[in-house]
Amino acid sequence: MAEEIKSDIQIAEEWLEWSISDWKKEQNRLRIGKTKTLLNSLRGNISGGEGIRVQVEVFYAWYGQMVDMGVGRGTRSGGQKDNSTMRRVLGKGAGHDRKAKRWYSKGKASMGFQTIRLATLLGEAKAKEAVRKIANSVDHKHVITIK
Repeated sequence: MAEEIKSDIQIAEEWLEWSISDWKKEQNRLRIGKTKTLLNSLRGNISGGEGIRVQVEVFYAWYGQMVDMGVGRGTRSGGQKDNSTMRRVLGKGAGHDRKAKRWYSKGKASMGFQTIRLATLLGEAKAKEAVRKIANSVDHKHVITIK
């Protein structure tokens, strides 16, 4: 029995569910946010259709990037290294204690990894579709005549 080939939209919808789930797991693992505002802000949208380019949009609260970089409220991106050095030398009372919590920019939860994962899934689906079209177009009856 031949397996069903999923459409680009179906694949994108499944990928979006997986990706958002992975990002939420990563936020929980890193203990990001006491109010869960960032966690609850994660959502996505898929537009397009068959024969049209599929577009996937991911939305989250803007300060999610600040959490990922370890900056915010008095901490500059360039000053984070200085603050961590001061804290190491002078103790926990010195400098800001913000640390980067890489929930979307590093590892298997990263945007880049997830995008490659989507491209791989879509590529596999297109390859299966091409194989099916070729297999269905080939006449399986072979006649050999020898004189």
